Amino acid sequence: MILRPLLLLILLNLFIQSCSAQAISIVSSQWAPYVDDSLQRKGLAVELVDKALQRKGYQPTLHIYNWKRALEGVEIGVFDATCAIWKTPERERYLVYSEPYLTNTISFIKKKNLPIEYHSLADLQGLIIGVVRNYAYDESFNNARGLIKIPENFIVQNLQKLNNGTIDLTLGDERAINYMLEKFLPKHVDSFEFIKPALTSKKLYLAVSRSNKAAQTIIEDFNQAIKEMQQDGSYDQIVSKYKY
Repeated sequence: MILRPLLLLILLNLFIQSCSAQAISIVSSQWAPYVDDSLQRKGLAVELVDKALQRKGYQPTLHIYNWKRALEGVEIGVFDATCAIWKTPERERYLVYSEPYLTNTISFIKKKNLPIEYHSLADLQGLIIGVVRNYAYDESFNNARGLIKIPENFIVQNLQKLNNGTIDLTLGDERAINYMLEKFLPKHVDSFEFIKPALTSKKLYLAVSRSNKAAQTIIEDFNQAIKEMQQDGSYDQIVSKYKY
Protein backbone atom coordinates (compact mmCIF):
# COMPACT_ATOMS: atom_id res chain seq x y z
CA MET A 1 0.00 0.00 0.00
CA ILE A 2 1.43 3.35 -1.06
CA LEU A 3 0.76 6.30 1.21
CA ARG A 4 -0.57 9.40 -0.40
CA PRO A 5 1.91 12.30 -0.39
CA LEU A 6 -0.27 14.48 1.89
CA LEU A 7 -0.71 11.70 4.47
CA LEU A 8 3.01 10.96 4.37
CA LEU A 9 3.77 14.64 4.96
CA ILE A 10 1.41 14.75 7.97
CA LEU A 11 2.93 11.63 9.52
CA LEU A 12 6.45 12.97 8.95
CA ASN A 13 5.52 16.28 10.59
CA LEU A 14 4.08 14.49 13.63
CA PHE A 15 7.23 12.40 13.92
CA ILE A 16 9.45 15.48 13.79
CA GLN A 17 7.32 17.22 16.45
CA SER A 18 7.49 14.23 18.78
CA CYS A 19 11.26 14.04 18.37
CA SER A 20 11.72 17.75 18.94
CA ALA A 21 9.57 17.87 22.09
CA GLN A 22 11.81 18.48 25.08
CA ALA A 23 11.19 16.02 27.89
CA ILE A 24 10.83 17.58 31.33
CA SER A 25 10.47 15.55 34.54
CA ILE A 26 8.17 17.07 37.15
CA VAL A 27 8.01 15.88 40.74
CA SER A 28 5.50 16.59 43.50
CA SER A 29 3.77 15.05 46.46
CA GLN A 30 0.08 14.16 46.58
CA TRP A 31 -1.96 17.28 47.32
CA ALA A 32 -5.51 16.87 46.12
CA PRO A 33 -7.04 18.46 44.16
CA TYR A 34 -3.87 20.22 42.95
CA VAL A 35 -1.78 17.08 42.48
CA ASP A 36 -3.52 13.72 42.63
CA ASP A 37 -2.65 10.74 40.43
CA SER A 38 -6.12 9.25 41.04
CA LEU A 39 -7.72 12.12 39.10
CA GLN A 40 -8.10 11.94 35.34
CA ARG A 41 -5.77 14.86 34.60
CA LYS A 42 -3.70 14.42 37.77
CA GLY A 43 -5.12 17.52 39.46
CA LEU A 44 -5.61 21.25 38.90
CA ALA A 45 -1.97 22.32 39.23
CA VAL A 46 -0.70 19.43 37.10
CA GLU A 47 -3.25 20.06 34.35
CA LEU A 48 -2.45 23.78 34.15
CA VAL A 49 1.32 23.18 34.15
CA ASP A 50 1.10 20.35 31.62
CA LYS A 51 -1.05 22.35 29.20
CA ALA A 52 1.21 25.40 29.48
CA LEU A 53 4.42 23.43 28.92
CA GLN A 54 2.97 21.37 26.07
CA ARG A 55 1.92 24.59 24.43
CA LYS A 56 5.61 25.55 24.20
CA GLY A 57 6.80 22.20 22.91
CA TYR A 58 7.72 20.45 26.17
CA GLN A 59 6.79 16.90 27.10
CA PRO A 60 6.21 16.82 30.87
CA THR A 61 6.16 13.63 32.92
CA LEU A 62 4.84 13.59 36.51
CA HIS A 63 6.48 11.68 39.37
CA ILE A 64 4.83 11.40 42.82
CA TYR A 65 6.85 11.06 46.03
CA ASN A 66 6.56 12.31 49.59
CA TRP A 67 7.28 16.03 49.79
CA LYS A 68 10.69 15.75 51.45
CA ARG A 69 11.97 13.38 48.79
CA ALA A 70 10.37 15.43 45.99
CA LEU A 71 12.03 18.63 47.20
CA GLU A 72 15.42 16.94 47.59
CA GLY A 73 15.10 15.46 44.11
CA VAL A 74 14.48 18.77 42.39
CA GLU A 75 17.14 20.49 44.51
CA ILE A 76 19.92 18.20 43.31
CA GLY A 77 18.57 17.95 39.77
CA VAL A 78 17.29 14.38 39.75
CA PHE A 79 14.04 15.99 38.54
CA ASP A 80 13.77 19.09 36.38
CA ALA A 81 10.95 20.87 38.17
CA THR A 82 8.18 20.80 40.73
CA CYS A 83 4.73 22.00 39.73
CA ALA A 84 3.00 23.20 42.91
CA ILE A 85 5.26 24.97 45.38
CA TRP A 86 5.28 28.06 47.58
CA LYS A 87 8.19 30.48 47.47
CA THR A 88 10.71 30.87 50.29
CA PRO A 89 14.16 32.55 50.31
CA GLU A 90 15.75 29.19 51.13
CA ARG A 91 14.17 27.46 48.12
CA GLU A 92 15.14 30.31 45.79
CA ARG A 93 18.78 29.32 46.29
CA TYR A 94 18.27 26.18 44.19
CA LEU A 95 15.04 26.86 42.27
CA VAL A 96 14.05 29.31 39.53
CA TYR A 97 10.45 30.34 40.09
CA SER A 98 7.75 31.15 37.57
CA GLU A 99 5.23 33.90 37.97
CA PRO A 100 2.43 32.68 40.29
CA TYR A 101 -0.32 30.85 38.41
CA LEU A 102 -2.73 30.06 41.28
CA THR A 103 -3.53 31.39 44.76
CA ASN A 104 -4.04 29.24 47.86
CA THR A 105 -6.34 30.68 50.51
CA ILE A 106 -5.51 29.32 53.99
CA SER A 107 -8.49 29.55 56.35
CA PHE A 108 -9.86 28.14 59.59
CA ILE A 109 -12.90 25.86 59.39
CA LYS A 110 -15.37 24.92 62.14
CA LYS A 111 -18.72 23.26 62.67
CA LYS A 112 -21.54 25.71 61.96
CA ASN A 113 -23.14 25.12 65.35
CA LEU A 114 -20.02 26.30 67.21
CA PRO A 115 -20.13 30.09 67.75
CA ILE A 116 -16.68 31.65 67.38
CA GLU A 117 -15.98 35.37 67.29
CA TYR A 118 -12.84 35.68 65.21
CA HIS A 119 -10.95 38.85 64.34
CA SER A 120 -7.39 37.88 65.24
CA LEU A 121 -5.44 34.87 66.51
CA ALA A 122 -5.90 36.11 70.08
CA ASP A 123 -9.60 35.27 69.74
CA LEU A 124 -8.72 31.58 69.33
CA GLN A 125 -7.00 31.12 72.68
CA GLY A 126 -8.47 28.22 74.61
CA LEU A 127 -9.81 26.51 71.48
CA ILE A 128 -8.41 23.17 70.33
CA ILE A 129 -6.97 23.52 66.82
CA GLY A 130 -6.07 20.54 64.65
CA VAL A 131 -2.95 21.11 62.54
CA VAL A 132 -0.97 19.04 60.04
CA ARG A 133 2.65 18.30 60.88
CA ASN A 134 5.23 20.30 58.90
CA TYR A 135 2.56 22.33 57.09
CA ALA A 136 3.76 25.85 56.23
CA TYR A 137 0.72 27.77 57.44
CA ASP A 138 1.83 31.28 58.31
CA GLU A 139 4.59 32.66 60.52
CA SER A 140 2.16 34.52 62.78
CA PHE A 141 0.19 31.32 63.40
CA ASN A 142 3.27 29.10 63.72
CA ASN A 143 4.79 31.45 66.31
CA ALA A 144 1.57 32.34 68.16
CA ARG A 145 1.64 31.54 71.87
CA GLY A 146 -1.39 30.49 73.86
CA LEU A 147 -2.95 28.44 71.04
CA ILE A 148 -3.68 24.76 71.62
CA LYS A 149 -2.43 22.92 68.52
CA ILE A 150 -2.93 19.18 68.14
CA PRO A 151 -0.90 17.71 65.23
CA GLU A 152 -1.94 14.97 62.82
CA ASN A 153 -0.34 13.68 59.63
CA PHE A 154 -3.21 14.45 57.25
CA ILE A 155 -5.93 17.09 56.95
CA VAL A 156 -8.63 14.42 56.59
CA GLN A 157 -7.84 13.22 60.12
CA ASN A 158 -8.46 16.72 61.46
CA LEU A 159 -11.71 17.02 59.51
CA GLN A 160 -12.94 13.75 61.00
CA LYS A 161 -11.99 14.94 64.50
CA LEU A 162 -13.73 18.23 63.80
CA ASN A 163 -16.84 16.35 62.73
CA ASN A 164 -16.70 14.24 65.90
CA GLY A 165 -16.26 17.30 68.12
CA THR A 166 -12.86 16.34 69.51
CA ILE A 167 -11.31 19.57 68.17
CA ASP A 168 -12.84 23.02 67.71
CA LEU A 169 -11.04 24.15 64.57
CA THR A 170 -8.70 23.05 61.85
CA LEU A 171 -7.20 24.97 58.95
CA GLY A 172 -5.72 24.64 55.51
CA ASP A 173 -6.17 25.50 51.87
CA GLU A 174 -9.88 26.04 51.20
CA ARG A 175 -9.94 24.18 47.88
CA ALA A 176 -8.09 21.19 49.37
CA ILE A 177 -10.38 21.09 52.41
CA ASN A 178 -13.53 21.25 50.28
CA TYR A 179 -12.20 18.40 48.15
CA MET A 180 -11.55 16.25 51.24
CA LEU A 181 -14.98 16.98 52.69
CA GLU A 182 -16.72 15.95 49.48
CA LYS A 183 -14.62 12.79 49.20
CA PHE A 184 -14.57 11.56 52.80
CA LEU A 185 -17.47 13.30 54.59
CA PRO A 186 -20.02 13.90 51.82
CA LYS A 187 -23.04 13.62 54.15
CA HIS A 188 -21.63 16.29 56.47
CA VAL A 189 -20.37 18.91 53.99
CA ASP A 190 -23.10 21.38 54.94
CA SER A 191 -22.20 21.07 58.63
CA PHE A 192 -18.95 23.04 58.20
CA GLU A 193 -18.05 26.61 57.41
CA PHE A 194 -14.87 28.63 56.94
CA ILE A 195 -14.45 31.60 59.24
CA LYS A 196 -13.28 34.94 57.95
CA PRO A 197 -10.91 36.60 57.57
CA ALA A 198 -8.61 34.02 56.00
CA LEU A 199 -5.39 33.40 57.91
CA THR A 200 -3.31 34.09 54.81
CA SER A 201 -3.07 33.53 51.08
CA LYS A 202 -0.09 32.04 49.28
CA LYS A 203 0.93 32.10 45.65
CA LEU A 204 1.52 28.82 43.85
CA TYR A 205 4.40 28.42 41.39
CA LEU A 206 6.17 26.16 38.96
CA ALA A 207 9.86 25.99 39.95
CA VAL A 208 12.76 24.57 37.94
CA SER A 209 16.02 23.27 39.40
CA ARG A 210 18.91 25.70 38.94
CA SER A 211 21.02 22.68 37.97
CA ASN A 212 19.00 22.54 34.72
CA LYS A 213 20.86 24.74 32.22
CA ALA A 214 17.57 25.59 30.47
CA ALA A 215 15.83 26.62 33.71
CA GLN A 216 15.34 30.28 32.82
CA THR A 217 14.10 29.45 29.32
CA ILE A 218 11.60 26.92 30.67
CA ILE A 219 10.28 29.47 33.16
CA GLU A 220 9.96 32.18 30.51
CA ASP A 221 8.14 29.80 28.18
CA PHE A 222 5.80 28.75 30.97
CA ASN A 223 5.02 32.33 31.99
CA GLN A 224 4.21 33.23 28.40
CA ALA A 225 2.02 30.16 27.96
CA ILE A 226 -0.02 30.91 31.10
CA LYS A 227 -0.62 34.47 29.83
CA GLU A 228 -1.78 33.08 26.49
CA MET A 229 -4.09 30.60 28.23
CA GLN A 230 -5.60 33.36 30.35
CA GLN A 231 -6.21 35.43 27.23
CA ASP A 232 -7.79 32.66 25.13
CA GLY A 233 -9.98 31.30 27.95
CA SER A 234 -8.34 27.88 28.26
CA TYR A 235 -6.97 28.77 31.72
CA ASP A 236 -10.45 29.52 33.14
CA GLN A 237 -11.82 26.45 31.38
CA ILE A 238 -9.45 24.22 33.33
CA VAL A 239 -9.92 25.99 36.70
CA SER A 240 -13.72 25.82 36.37
CA LYS A 241 -13.58 21.99 36.32
CA TYR A 242 -12.26 21.95 39.89
CA LYS A 243 -15.27 23.39 41.73
CA TYR A 244 -14.12 22.82 45.30
